[in-house]
Amino acid sequence: MKFGFREYHHSFKHAFSKTNILYLALVVAFLALITSTTYILSQQSFSFGTKAAENTNPLPESYSAPYAAQTSDQKKVIIGFLPSWSVAQHAPVHSEYLDQLIYFGIGMNDQGYLAKVNDQGIETLNWHYFTSDELRGTIEQARGNTKILVSITNFENSSIDKLVSSETATQNAVKSLKNLIKDYNLDGINFNFEYVSDVDYPTHQYLNRFLETVSSELRAEYPWIILSFDVNATAVYNDNAYDMVKIGETMDQVVLMGYDYRQPTAVQAGSVSPLYAQSDAPSIDKSIQSMIGRVPAEKIVLAVPFYGYEWQTYSKAPNSYIVPQTGALATYKRVQSLIEQRDDEELYFDDVSKTPYLIYNQNGFIKQIYYEDDRSLAEKCAYIANNHLDGIGVWALGYEGEYQEPWKVLYKSLGRE
Repeated sequence: MKFGFREYHHSFKHAFSKTNILYLALVVAFLALITSTTYILSQQSFSFGTKAAENTNPLPESYSAPYAAQTSDQKKVIIGFLPSWSVAQHAPVHSEYLDQLIYFGIGMNDQGYLAKVNDQGIETLNWHYFTSDELRGTIEQARGNTKILVSITNFENSSIDKLVSSETATQNAVKSLKNLIKDYNLDGINFNFEYVSDVDYPTHQYLNRFLETVSSELRAEYPWIILSFDVNATAVYNDNAYDMVKIGETMDQVVLMGYDYRQPTAVQAGSVSPLYAQSDAPSIDKSIQSMIGRVPAEKIVLAVPFYGYEWQTYSKAPNSYIVPQTGALATYKRVQSLIEQRDDEELYFDDVSKTPYLIYNQNGFIKQIYYEDDRSLAEKCAYIANNHLDGIGVWALGYEGEYQEPWKVLYKSLGRE
């Protein structure tokens, strides 16, 4: 049967007499009363439930280290890594620009003991320079405005695995670090455990346990301690070796080593510390973006190089192929001296990686140097600010020589002036 508008309108009028309308009004009023009462009770129940949860569960679901939480809305930190060889060379340290000075470093063996002597019982060079008058003077000059930390290092996969997987070695490490902090009045510990990218050991769970135990034990005795962990940029990019979520929860700072994307043994010349890269090539941005979401941005420190690499190349073309075994370190000091002393070098800036490079001839051979300058450092500082990172680290103190320009750039670009 066709049910048009006229038939529908007639049916509607007939069905709703005055009696029916009154009955319908009463039903609607009753339903409205029930609905409003239910809503009020549900709101009261929700409020009571929230309050009860606050009272019975005052702690967060996951532990978050205090240092980054305190500094998340404060100034961007500037950290300098001082290697033992820079101490040996009496390199100047511009500590007036530093929030943290990290001595690099003291080895830790697979039993959890500090490498003060080698297998022959001879004092190690790293320990020798750590306890030297030279470093003591540098630290005394820096104290007051600068926190003093020591980097604890291990670079062998098998040794790291034995250390972090052994509860006995872990407890030895705790004791070693407690004594080190007490004896040398340290403000913090930096961990530099560098796995190769394709690690075969079940290090994730063991490293997590190691860091949690060390962190808990050290904070119980030294609540103010600063704990940081260095991560290899390409390992982070390839998502190998590190459980970034757990490291981010346990440590105050996670330092991304934003350099050596290209090494002396590379096939083609190119940026050592590319901020960006084309296609699938690794870059600082790709490493950082892979960390954010797993590590709070306010805990991430981007470490940048005060150096580059120099190669002999087959041509002057950008990213030219390299003559094998010609790669060499080119410190900030060396590059600046070269630019000042020569008048035939060709200076360029790569707009993709946001880093400079230069080309010159030496005895008829073509040389290319990819390095860092004031502009590239300023670009990295802007990146840090735009991505709300904790700050910047520098590898390594001494590579700049007497030049203070890079420090002034960092200070100004991070809004520290």
